[in-house]
Amino acid sequence: MKTRTQLVAGILAPLLVVAAEQTALSSWSDSEKERFLQTAKVVKTKDLSIGVTGTQRLTLSDGVSTHDAHFQNIDVSQMKFESPRGSEMNFRDSYKYNIAGYRLDRMLDLRMAPVSVERKIGGRTGAMTWWVDDVQMMESERLKKKIKAPDLDKWNDQMHQVNLFTELIYNTDQNMTNLLITNDWTLWMIDFSRAFRRYTTLRDAKRLGRVDRRVWLKLTSLSKEKLTDGTKPFLIGPEIDGVLARRDRIVEFFQKELARKGEAAVICGLPGH
Repeated sequence: MKTRTQLVAGILAPLLVVAAEQTALSSWSDSEKERFLQTAKVVKTKDLSIGVTGTQRLTLSDGVSTHDAHFQNIDVSQMKFESPRGSEMNFRDSYKYNIAGYRLDRMLDLRMAPVSVERKIGGRTGAMTWWVDDVQMMESERLKKKIKAPDLDKWNDQMHQVNLFTELIYNTDQNMTNLLITNDWTLWMIDFSRAFRRYTTLRDAKRLGRVDRRVWLKLTSLSKEKLTDGTKPFLIGPEIDGVLARRDRIVEFFQKELARKGEAAVICGLPGH
């Protein structure tokens, strides 16, 4: 008969192996994760009930490493879309925006969006997105339970960047279930399928607060050529023009804030992911 210690060890051993593999995979570069997402074999599929569009959690393996991914293949357009929030013209809900969001995130050096690539699975083309490990809760749960982050300065700086990015891409479906909090209190943004609208104005400039220095430098130097090359073929002309027009308004906002409050009150440092 096995002792209690042996039973516990038998239970913990597989968990420790999984934890060790997750730690190793977390050190992969973006290009390594992209390659894995595009080529690894699907070994398990699970339908997800969260969200308004049918999505799946897939387990991928290349024979050596195993990791989960989120697969979303929605790609619909409507001239007019009615929702509880009102009417929206030129409505689009597309997996392509998840990939564009990831690429723009990296162009700005935010690193708050998981790696996402285009892939065809079972005859369906969609966005294959790296599953965020070590998630302790969604932002909706944190708010409901009134849990405070251990480092409020770091947390607030992260939220400032989330708000900036949300305004930049005009994400009409940014909700608290799309913000994931890992065990080290790093904040991740997921699901941009209803972003990248063609509007040239901001949704709510009052959401803007402070800007990370790295992001500020990348934002002000973002050109149409860079944005087009970096997001093709997932964004079209009017969507790119919309991003750049909103970028200009965000820059104008922070320039006024810098003149009024000074750099120390406006520029912050975002901890690396």
